[in-house]
Amino acid sequence: MEKNEFENINIDDESAPEQSFSETPVSPTQEEMISAGSAGTSYDWSKAPEGIKAPPRIDLNGQTLTILKADIILPPSDREWQTSRSGTTKYKYCTFALFYDKENQQEFYSGVRVFQRMENGVVKYSHPTIMRDRKNQASQLLGSYADFKKVDINQVSLREFMGFLNGKPKVEIKTAEVKNPQNNEIIKKNMVAKFVN
Repeated sequence: MEKNEFENINIDDESAPEQSFSETPVSPTQEEMISAGSAGTSYDWSKAPEGIKAPPRIDLNGQTLTILKADIILPPSDREWQTSRSGTTKYKYCTFALFYDKENQQEFYSGVRVFQRMENGVVKYSHPTIMRDRKNQASQLLGSYADFKKVDINQVSLREFMGFLNGKPKVEIKTAEVKNPQNNEIIKKNMVAKFVN
C-alpha cells in the first residue's frame, strides 16, 4: 500500500505561516465607477395606506346581497375646487363606496360633495352632502332608502342614512350602464335597486 506523502510532513502550529489579508487598493478610476449613493431612510410601514384595490367587477344583477360597510372618503386637500353653475359656491367630490358580501365586491356611487368653507381665514370642508333630487347615483340611493322607510327624502339626515348602510342591510342589486365622465367609457355598475327586509 502506498503511503500518502502528506502523512510524512511534520507541521506544528507554530511553524505554520500566519495568514494575513491586505486591503486591495482602489485606484482613482475604480472609485469613480462605484456609485456612492446616499443612505436611505427606513420606511414606517405603520403609516402605509390601509386601502386595497377594488377587485374586478362581476355581474351581480338580480342578486340579493348584504352591504357590509359604507364609506365616504373626503377628497385630498390638493385636489382643485370646482365652481358651481351659479358661480357662487366651490365644491369637491368625495368617494362614496358600498362594500357587498359577495367576493369582496364594492361599488362607487357618484354625487357626494363637500363645499368650501372659510373659517378664520382657513379653507375647510363642509360636512359631505347628497342632493335630494334623485338625479345622481348617491341621491338615487338616498331616495331608495327614503322609499324603504316610507319617509320624504328631505327628512333623512346623512347620519341616519350612513348609520343604516353600516347596519348590514339586505339589498337587491341591479346592473346599470353608466358613462365614465373622464374617458367616456361605458361601464356596468352593481347598483342597489332597492332595500329588502
